[in-house]
Amino acid sequence: MARSINTRKGEIRFPAYVPVTTFGKKYPLDELVRPYLTRLASAVMVSYHYAKQQKSAIRLPMMIDSGGFASLFENARVVEVNGLGIIEIKTDTGIETITPSELLEFQEQNAEIAFTLDFPIPPSLDLERAKERQRLTIENAYWAIENRRRRDMPLYACIQGWDLESFLACARSFVDCKFDGVAIGGLVPRAKDRDFLRSVVRQTREIVGETPIHVFGIGKPELADLVFRAGADSVDSSSYLKLAADGKLWGADTVTITNPTPTQLLHLALCNLANATRGSLPLSVSPHLRRNYF
Repeated sequence: MARSINTRKGEIRFPAYVPVTTFGKKYPLDELVRPYLTRLASAVMVSYHYAKQQKSAIRLPMMIDSGGFASLFENARVVEVNGLGIIEIKTDTGIETITPSELLEFQEQNAEIAFTLDFPIPPSLDLERAKERQRLTIENAYWAIENRRRRDMPLYACIQGWDLESFLACARSFVDCKFDGVAIGGLVPRAKDRDFLRSVVRQTREIVGETPIHVFGIGKPELADLVFRAGADSVDSSSYLKLAADGKLWGADTVTITNPTPTQLLHLALCNLANATRGSLPLSVSPHLRRNYF
């Protein structure tokens, strides 16, 4: 039986390769690509930071993550307040914060699928701080499941760790909760170790049973296939855009278009996404892209 999850904007069938998009003016290629996403994807992922800049509706179900990656920036820090973790970001105009309550309220107004406020643990982080980030990630998830109001918005608990056992311990902490899914973060800087990647996903699947599993940031098609085979249901990535911005096409990585035009960037991004989603290109995209440009 095919697996899927229902949202306010319709069903997302698994396995799902979910493209990342942004709102605002920082990444103009996103705006060029976005009208075509309904042909190539069943949902989109937007970070909390960029979702706040959304001006127009999008027809696809929108996943909104916590923006927790910002906790890795030099001008940011994780702070515990009343037993929960928040992010403080120093800006030119003052201190911006990301809190579990503000995040959840925004997600319930704007997201079809939401993710709890988590704190990625880079491989270089010392053990004491790693444990602190994981503890606050878990506490934030517990708070969110107890305080959510919209039952028609699936809520995923985020899993963070630094080694196999810590990832699995985090997964176990959510087994008796009523989350609609779990999302594994922090695997991108560890993705070169494919056995580790496979083990984290496979053993998380054994722990959570039929609960949907999302994996953050796994973008290369071969890595997406690996985690799907290990038991993941969905992944998200902006790799299709980043590769296009570098003038590259998946499958022809040694060849680069120098100073690509906006049309070429659009074509590259859509071809990369079609490769990842195993979808067919929109009719407005030349089927002879590889021959014409490479």
